[in-house]
Amino acid sequence: MFLSLVDFFEIPNLHKKPSLQLKYFILSFQPLMNYYICRNKKSLNHLEFLLTTAYTFLFIFIIHRMNFFEADGLSKRLVSFIFMLKVVFGLLLWAIYTFYYKDRSTADIYKYFDDSKILFDAIRTNPVHFFKMMASIGNNTPDFDIYYNQMHYWARRIDSSIYNDSHTIIRFNSLVRFFSLGYYNVHTVFICFFSLIGLTAIYKTFVPFLKDKKRELLFVVFLLPSVLFWGSGVLKEGLIIFALGLLIYYTSRLFSVKSTLICLAAGFLLAFSKFYVWLAICPSLFFLVWINKTSAAKWYLKFLIIVVVLATLGLNIDNFTSIQNPLVTLSQKQIEFNQLANGGLSDAYCQPIPVAGSIILIPPLEPTLSSFICNAPHALLNTLLRPFLWELKSPMMLMAGAENVLMLVFILICLLFSKSIKEIKWQYVLFCLSFVTVQFLIIGETTPVLGAIARYKVPALPFLLISFLFILDKQKLMKRVPVLSKWFPIE
Repeated sequence: MFLSLVDFFEIPNLHKKPSLQLKYFILSFQPLMNYYICRNKKSLNHLEFLLTTAYTFLFIFIIHRMNFFEADGLSKRLVSFIFMLKVVFGLLLWAIYTFYYKDRSTADIYKYFDDSKILFDAIRTNPVHFFKMMASIGNNTPDFDIYYNQMHYWARRIDSSIYNDSHTIIRFNSLVRFFSLGYYNVHTVFICFFSLIGLTAIYKTFVPFLKDKKRELLFVVFLLPSVLFWGSGVLKEGLIIFALGLLIYYTSRLFSVKSTLICLAAGFLLAFSKFYVWLAICPSLFFLVWINKTSAAKWYLKFLIIVVVLATLGLNIDNFTSIQNPLVTLSQKQIEFNQLANGGLSDAYCQPIPVAGSIILIPPLEPTLSSFICNAPHALLNTLLRPFLWELKSPMMLMAGAENVLMLVFILICLLFSKSIKEIKWQYVLFCLSFVTVQFLIIGETTPVLGAIARYKVPALPFLLISFLFILDKQKLMKRVPVLSKWFPIE
């Protein structure tokens, strides 16, 4: 498998020949297919392989037909190649959770996929119930318990005022089942395409301001290991990246009717896929609209006004609405996650959920602003730097730890070879770092599992590195380390 992939990347002029792309894409799967068919009865059967390949070709055709996938420094052929790479990583994720972590009931990639079958099967027995559950209309009566009692992750194990965002990914999988015939890896191809749309939108948002760093931007947006790995699986992260990318791209193009409608749809999808990601990006979006519709003058004052207004409204929202205070919500979320990580909950079949393998201690979060601020340094440390080298106990943790080291090296290089203060587009640095900081704080304050932290922070990682691309003086770096100009030429 890995030899085939190495050969795939080293084929001369591959990006110029789409027919070769497809040919070698199929060949790269052959060793994986042969191994699994011989090794395990649960492996891909021929129909699943044909459907997975057919939908891959279909989406490559769509990529070549849509102008959306073309931008400065980004061709449709290159996007097709990135899409195929994402599919390979999606299949790798499937293989790891099928043949290495063999407990299907605790495998993240199967949680929502298996629950979606119960929802999807309702269309045969009671189509009205199916459409009500899909639309979330009148579906909270006892009549629906026949479905919910069979699902593992539709209902929370702890009462909470927080919307259960598992519903969105379960509904997504139920829709894809109309096309997949129930084969898991067809869902992989679909989620890869949707996340590719989001990543392309992020790239197109920033490339006009980083014209001299197009290759670097392409790498930090599309090719980060965690983004390729977790963003290509049948998980919430794929939908989050899809919605987040479209929301940012079309917010920067307000206020046409098309942009407004797409922003509203993407915003709703993001809020219902992962509310805290929507919460984290909101200040940055208001700031972006204000800057775009006026100017970058006094950007720091504009951002400060937005933060003060939103923080004041958010922290007092329970005083004039029925919405729960966000600090109470975060405290409840930490309690829930601690119980889940420590094996204090059971699944839908009353079987105990095992203790998380990479559990860590985090300070208790009280529902007060002072507690949130006191815990903030520890939360940022956990999210940005962990797992530490001595905490690498599995291949997953090894990947996360190595990536953390490489990102820190990249950040250090950007700081050492930085532009002058006046040359830096601080408004875009602040846009990215604001989103990253809020998301990292929320994750670090509530999540006591290193594996979960490594996955949850994936949507923010491209923005973290993009912010430092704005700071980097590429010419200064190339003069000091000229060998880099071979791969990252000055344009």
